[in-house]
Amino acid sequence: MREMLSKIGQTVRGVAREVCAVAPGTRIPTVTELERCCAASRGNVQKALALLKESGAVSLESHGQGGTLLTSIDYLALASACGVTSIVGTMPLPYTMRYEGLATALFTLLNAGELRSYITFQRGSEPRVQMLIEGATDYCVMSRLAFEDYVRRGTPIVDALELGPLSYVGHHVLITRDPDRANWHGARIGIDESSVDQSTLTRKYFAGQGVEYVPVQYIHIVDMLESGELDAGIWNEDDLHLRASGMKIRPIGTASGVSEKNTCATLVVRQGDALTEHLLSTLVDPSRALEIQNRVMEGQLPARY
Repeated sequence: MREMLSKIGQTVRGVAREVCAVAPGTRIPTVTELERCCAASRGNVQKALALLKESGAVSLESHGQGGTLLTSIDYLALASACGVTSIVGTMPLPYTMRYEGLATALFTLLNAGELRSYITFQRGSEPRVQMLIEGATDYCVMSRLAFEDYVRRGTPIVDALELGPLSYVGHHVLITRDPDRANWHGARIGIDESSVDQSTLTRKYFAGQGVEYVPVQYIHIVDMLESGELDAGIWNEDDLHLRASGMKIRPIGTASGVSEKNTCATLVVRQGDALTEHLLSTLVDPSRALEIQNRVMEGQLPARY
């Protein structure tokens, strides 16, 4: 009996994930197709569809030879049917109020119904993407600029949601020990290869200027400037550490050649994970997320994540 229930449960989860990838108003896979992709018997597939309908996760409409249409879908109920009780994301270390506000917004909006939201923090987009691909997390947060770079490289990820300009960082700026320097030939420039944003902006800004790139962890750039080990670096102006350093700041503006893509927060999931993609796009309303983020940044709401 337990084995039978286990097989039906596995089939329900398999069928739910297949149906999740179907847009409302279009045909779901046939029972035969579901048998094959879920490695289940015909009877269990039919029981799974019936259970999903009875739970209110989906509404289906039979059209005979035209197939069965998905007329509506409740992604939270579908998550429950799949045995998904939590959603785990990873984002940059919360060293700025903007990141704290973003973490608070995601934590608040993704704790819905019986679904629990958890956030981990990891410096650099490379380890965040790696954690996502390996299945350690369900989604990760990066800039639009970084997302497009990973897609160009063939990384199997898709964007579930973009929150718009200034949702990820304010602006990146050039910090330097010499505010009057115009010729950068031979200058030692800090570059963090684990950060697509910082490394891309750095290379674009100093392209063709004959600089020496010095590998460095992003968080050490200010310290290395103060010690004289670097002459300049690209940095996030939101960082209080930068403001307190006394370093000279220059806007990089259009010299970066990337518009505002580096300031836009993008929520990214693995290719094929339609359930997480729909949960994010359904539960995270961009205007509400930005409202929460701004309230945290303005001190009107305590950070909570």
